[in-house]
Amino acid sequence: MKYLPASSFLAIAFFSSVVLAAQVPATPVEPNRAAPSATMQPALTSLQDALSIVRVDRWKTSGAIRDQAETNISSIHRDLEGTLPTLLTSADSAPDSVTRLLPVYSNVNALYDVLLRISSVARLSAPAQQSDALDHALTDLDAARRSFSERIQSSAAAQEQQIGDLKASLRSAPPAPAPAPIACPPVPPAPAKKRVIKPKPKAATPATQTH
Repeated sequence: MKYLPASSFLAIAFFSSVVLAAQVPATPVEPNRAAPSATMQPALTSLQDALSIVRVDRWKTSGAIRDQAETNISSIHRDLEGTLPTLLTSADSAPDSVTRLLPVYSNVNALYDVLLRISSVARLSAPAQQSDALDHALTDLDAARRSFSERIQSSAAAQEQQIGDLKASLRSAPPAPAPAPIACPPVPPAPAKKRVIKPKPKAATPATQTH
């Protein structure tokens, strides 16, 4: 399967979020499929073994280049001891989730770039044993990231199939019955108005005539 660069997975990550929002059930894990951490472990072991024999102070190069190599090696150690294990634990909890696999893939890509810089300098200045060990670790790490690339593509394809099946199921489902009309309570009659009887005016008394 063709290897894809990290930028190609941005659309996949967005697509996966749509899947989760639609509440599509997670793809069952294949019985023969290794956990993400198990897939990465051989490459990580190879890298740790290589770094354990590296002695930058013995490299035949300038002090500035040795300092940069030491900085890069320290960065790799921090990633191997902190960031990457956390990402792998998260991926192991949902081994076919694109959103869990993608951070591991991105981290391994960055790790590969740093190791590539160290290995390139080591080929020119380090003893053969150290240089060969770093080259071997670089090859193993490249194989691991390619494996993750394929895994993400496979998971995305499975989720796409689930969405297609869900859409087909929704199209074939009968329409929901219309809700029954809500009966309105009868309006009570308005109370009758009280009739007010006005008193009749008294008749005027005729004026008495004076003789």
